[in-house]
Amino acid sequence: MAIGSFDGVHLGHQSIVRDVVQEAKRSGIKSRLLTFYPRPSEYFAADKILPSLMSWREKVCFLASLGLDDVICMPFNKRLSRLPADQFVQQILVEGLNAKYLTVGEDFHFGAKRGGNAELLKTLSESAGFRVQIAQTQLDESSRISSTRIRQCLIEGDMRAAERMLGRPYRLGGRVIRGKQLGRTIGVPTANLHLKRTRLCVNGVFTAVVWLDGEAKPAILNVGYRPAVDQLEKPLLEVHLLNYDGDLYGQYLEVDLLHKLRDEQKFDSIEELTAQIQADVQTAQHWHNNRKVKSAD
Repeated sequence: MAIGSFDGVHLGHQSIVRDVVQEAKRSGIKSRLLTFYPRPSEYFAADKILPSLMSWREKVCFLASLGLDDVICMPFNKRLSRLPADQFVQQILVEGLNAKYLTVGEDFHFGAKRGGNAELLKTLSESAGFRVQIAQTQLDESSRISSTRIRQCLIEGDMRAAERMLGRPYRLGGRVIRGKQLGRTIGVPTANLHLKRTRLCVNGVFTAVVWLDGEAKPAILNVGYRPAVDQLEKPLLEVHLLNYDGDLYGQYLEVDLLHKLRDEQKFDSIEELTAQIQADVQTAQHWHNNRKVKSAD
């Protein structure tokens, strides 16, 4: 088993999951991951915590792709938050889940008031009848990889650093819904993706790729609250596929954000907005073309 929030499923998380999957195969038992909803940090400070890196759907799908047999979600509530560390081990891990082998990160904490840590878990496991492996910290440029660092990189628009720590481009997904079709009137039709989140780590205009039938299509997107049009209450992702003509309504699309071009901004007229969008599209096309040339080299 592995235990934790696993927000973003970055390279450190992936190392833990790989260890669990490999040990389960060696031992002939199931590999499981226990996570919590909401994240404990969200439960205790919902008004202050930064947004999640992934939606619940995105997290479960990616974890499943790593070879786990089960992903278990436990509601994080008042009862669980007050459960002492030793009782968490006995009631949840031993009696509830029959754990035989656990891998956790060095910074793992559990139990009421974060009273338990990885070393205490190792001590308690001796009498509880399971083994504990404490995973080595994964580093990026001499600093520990963490969900907090990745969030900050995304907020600052440093997509390359975020990609290094995630082990893949930062991805958003959603189902295409009908919008106001303003883009069509100015020659830049967009697919509007409904994001089931009220807050995001990213905001602005980005170069991107959209995954269609297993193929990465070059694109440009705007994600945020559309201050230039109607100032939305919830974030919306609008993506324009370069050199593509097709009906995407109703499809669930996954979009990789590659490079930030600019922040969202408000314009004084539709003409100014149109000119900026057309300039952004040209910049994105040049960026993708240059990337293709570098890839060929």
